[in-house]
Amino acid sequence: MTRHSIHLAAIFVIALLLPAMPVALGAQDAGPMQPPASTKFPAPPPAAKPEPPSIPPDEIIRRFAAKEDAMVRAILGYTFQKSVRIEEIGPDNKPTGQMEIVTQESISPDGKLTAKSLRRPPSTLKQLDIQRGDSDLLAATPLFPLTTSQLPKYEIGFGGKQPLDELSAYFFTVKPRALDRAHAYFSGTIWVDEQDLVIVKLIGKWVTETGDVTSSVLPFTVFETYRQQVGKNLWFPAYSRSDDIADVAGVKVPIRVIVRWSDFAPL
Repeated sequence: MTRHSIHLAAIFVIALLLPAMPVALGAQDAGPMQPPASTKFPAPPPAAKPEPPSIPPDEIIRRFAAKEDAMVRAILGYTFQKSVRIEEIGPDNKPTGQMEIVTQESISPDGKLTAKSLRRPPSTLKQLDIQRGDSDLLAATPLFPLTTSQLPKYEIGFGGKQPLDELSAYFFTVKPRALDRAHAYFSGTIWVDEQDLVIVKLIGKWVTETGDVTSSVLPFTVFETYRQQVGKNLWFPAYSRSDDIADVAGVKVPIRVIVRWSDFAPL
């Protein structure tokens, strides 16, 4: 992983809206070099006695939340492309059919998402019959969930330090303090770059009092999401992925979704 693009070493997200809370200066085809084998909500390697960081964990949390605040403000000044690809997966873990929707998007100062369809190649899916648009395929969730105003709603625990490609990162476990029916909360693990103290990777799902959040169309819940550096101080989402099983007329079909954000440009 370089400071300009995070490559997958080993997928939450996503028709993502912003404040409900959730894109580029020359961003290229970001994302993993090799896809992960599984996304069953993996936990980071245990650290029985994590070495204390040079900065107190509470200060790291305060700083990455402030960076999330800045990200929420900054994304309002960008337009970007988003690709959502749904794949049916065969026994060899390779796609046997797919559909893709590519849109050009921007977010207004009041948080309203504007999306213009760019292309939708003919579907080669063999078992899934998807007629709806991109915004219906995935649950709408925030891209930047851990802003300063959201911190009191979570228990955030320091887990230790790990290498993340070419970065050194702290990881934290995140879980909501309480659940209700009206609001969804993030539950999972985040990785924070040791140098910039900004969130660079997330694995997790969104939960309410009634259970995991999914769309009305597809069952995806747990996502692994990577960010890439845009400009000097911003880290926007680049790649997100989830694997699950769809029930098609009683037949269990392994499926995968891959979301990519690219071509970020100032408005």
